[in-house]
Amino acid sequence: MKKLPTWIQEIFGEESVDSTLSFFFIVLLVLAFKSSVLDANNIPSGSMLPTLKIGDFLFVNKMRYSLRLPFTDIELKRYDDPKRGDIVTFIPPDGAVSPEEKEGWFPKRFVKRVIGLPGDRIRIVKVLHERDGFPTVYGKIEYMEKGSTNFSAYDFKDEEKRNLFDDLDDDAAVQYYLFKEQKPGFEHYVIEGNTRPYTHEFKDAECFQVTGCVIPDDHYMMMGDNRTNSSDSRFWGFVPRDNILGKAALIYFSINWKDHVCAYKSAEDLGMNGDSAQKYDPEEFRSKCGDIGSNMNWFKSTIFYRIPRMQVRWYRIGTVLE
Repeated sequence: MKKLPTWIQEIFGEESVDSTLSFFFIVLLVLAFKSSVLDANNIPSGSMLPTLKIGDFLFVNKMRYSLRLPFTDIELKRYDDPKRGDIVTFIPPDGAVSPEEKEGWFPKRFVKRVIGLPGDRIRIVKVLHERDGFPTVYGKIEYMEKGSTNFSAYDFKDEEKRNLFDDLDDDAAVQYYLFKEQKPGFEHYVIEGNTRPYTHEFKDAECFQVTGCVIPDDHYMMMGDNRTNSSDSRFWGFVPRDNILGKAALIYFSINWKDHVCAYKSAEDLGMNGDSAQKYDPEEFRSKCGDIGSNMNWFKSTIFYRIPRMQVRWYRIGTVLE
């Protein structure tokens, strides 16, 4: 500290300068730890419902697969690769977002589930399935591992919604059905029931053909658990291994802001009955939710409407992800 310029010592004092430098050094260490060891992410969209809900905050283990240079995405050492069914964070591949969104101080990162591994032959089969007396479609995923001659499948089974749809903050997802899909060694929830034909929208329509499509070496196929509303490998192709940053590990906090379901009187009613659930009349809606379609700024909307209606999902804190 004696070597600091005299004018700095005169203004702040030696002890103050020493404390400030120590503080910034600690902040630097924390940011380096976050950058390369244990990152914190929030979930802004519903593509991974119901596994990850809008408003979830999760820890991501960034050392699970590789060691990266702090404050960069440069890989120093790779010692493992994602497994089938892992939930991972990754840099969006070309075509998934605009170049501007991938760069800058707050670059866009995706969270999806690994559906296919390098060398897999993937085949998505539309299975006509009946739920509650109505026909629906399940996109059953079949895969043939590299070197194999037979397809295996991620089998699925019906699941009742129970209270799992009560706090999704997504009035579109509740219109569909809940399933459990099986992966090697575990199973997880999936929202399905999409009847719209999306084959032509897929970047490689071969995945919907009888022969399927082959994932290139060093690439992975990603999909969201909310199959009805997920921008994923079905639409923008496969993800290079270099883009994969870490594995989602734990939900450490969760807030239901009710931004997308504020018009409905009861979360339980919405979860069970979809858009036929009771809504507030226009006057009640404005008093409880504000004029969502207006140009009201984010700060004012949050203070007067979002915070009063928000709900902390205490039951999700500490949830280990698989």
